[in-house]
Amino acid sequence: MVFRGKPSKACQRCRDRKLRCDLRKPTCTSCLRVGLKCTGYRDTETLRISDQTQAVRSKALSKRPASTPSKSSQAPFKLSHLPLDLQAQARELFFAYYIADFSKGWDFLYPYFDPRLAPEHLSLSIDAASLAFLSHQVSSPSARNLGRQKYVAAIHELNTALQSVRTARKPTIFEASLLLDLFEKITNPATASDGTYRAHVDGAMALVKLRGLGHFTDNASLRALARLSLNAVICCLSKGDPIPSEIFDIRKHIAQFIDVSDPKWRLGGISIEMTDLVSERPDGALTPDERVRKCMELDKQLEQVALEASPTWSYERIFLSADDKRDMALDGFYDVYSTRQVTQMWNVLRLMRILLCEEIIDSSLTPPSGEYSADPRYATSAIASMVQEICASVPQMTDCEGAARHKLPPSGVNRQGSVHTHTTPHFLDAYILIFSLYIAAWSRNCPERSRDWVIAQLSRIAEHFGVKEAAIVVETLRRRDEKRRIGPWDAYRLLGSYAFAA
Repeated sequence: MVFRGKPSKACQRCRDRKLRCDLRKPTCTSCLRVGLKCTGYRDTETLRISDQTQAVRSKALSKRPASTPSKSSQAPFKLSHLPLDLQAQARELFFAYYIADFSKGWDFLYPYFDPRLAPEHLSLSIDAASLAFLSHQVSSPSARNLGRQKYVAAIHELNTALQSVRTARKPTIFEASLLLDLFEKITNPATASDGTYRAHVDGAMALVKLRGLGHFTDNASLRALARLSLNAVICCLSKGDPIPSEIFDIRKHIAQFIDVSDPKWRLGGISIEMTDLVSERPDGALTPDERVRKCMELDKQLEQVALEASPTWSYERIFLSADDKRDMALDGFYDVYSTRQVTQMWNVLRLMRILLCEEIIDSSLTPPSGEYSADPRYATSAIASMVQEICASVPQMTDCEGAARHKLPPSGVNRQGSVHTHTTPHFLDAYILIFSLYIAAWSRNCPERSRDWVIAQLSRIAEHFGVKEAAIVVETLRRRDEKRRIGPWDAYRLLGSYAFAA
């Protein structure tokens, strides 16, 4: 028996490619990043002492004249580790990167990470959403098809459970409906009809009414309720539908348990008021003067939210040295935010102001009939400022040779200009920039120099990070005919809507 030294625990792919394997379970990050099945990890205790009897015997026999090998001298059959289940990989990815890192508003699902702890309708719904997320990240047809099967099975289980009023009132029924809506937003972002786009949201609203708001008081149920409120508001805003009265009741209930001065909460309230501007209200459209007044009021409210934001929401401005000749920052500086969520909150505020200011400028073309005349100069200046600030949020996520270098995995930090990989969180960092950049370049009053820079950055996200959705919005922005460009909310649905709202 011969001591062979300490063997590696790494999976087969990492050993073959001499990569550093992080030994994550159920799959290592290296295999997950490229969308391959991980072979699992070796038990080094069984490998340390190797039986060399056969090898010694073979050496001895090799010195004899060649003869037909006997059956006993043939190498034994080697069993390799079975590949990890695709569903297990998807669930691990979903909880590790989507729930724990990207969209923390879903953390009410933590108790159900183990599928044995969840009822069938909820477990299948988690499976469907997990596979949809995996398919989106690695473009896996297998994950997409399996996810669709899980989705159909989840709907069947959910419909069965809804036959009983007692069962329908359970929290897991409500949570499953939110997950099925998430699946739809990830897998069918641009093809859903008006009827199907908010079907699961309407279903969840009905479940809240059946259960009663008084039963939503613990942290988990309040977070799930807040998720529904956000989803419903965005559905209405993007489709031009009026806000259901139930949303006002839900927000009033949630406000009893949270800090209502939080900027994200205040943005939600202003979004509801913005929806009144774009919805076809049955009580008649607003007059031009009323629209101008409303737009100016909402813009001032957004400006006030920015001014009153607590230090938690602050960011640091970094100025580039004169020696840095790269075109990674529009005006020689970029901003660094504490988290992805803070970055997205600020950019949502900015794109909302851009949309309002565009409305103000459009209204200035109509002669005023009242006291609220539009000021196109103010609106144009505000748009230029918001575009500049959106652009300043980009390098911290995309400049892999500078501001974003710390986001690269250890194996990817090499010499400048070298080919490198990106982690899943880094991919999501770049993804959340796309919609705000699209709004910036879509604006008719965006400075030409800024528009060119934005299109270049979107092209970089498409090519460098491999985000196909970025390539689609670049194509539409390059169309000279404005009528052929997709509108802001069509682009939002294309990008997965609120499925990718951090």
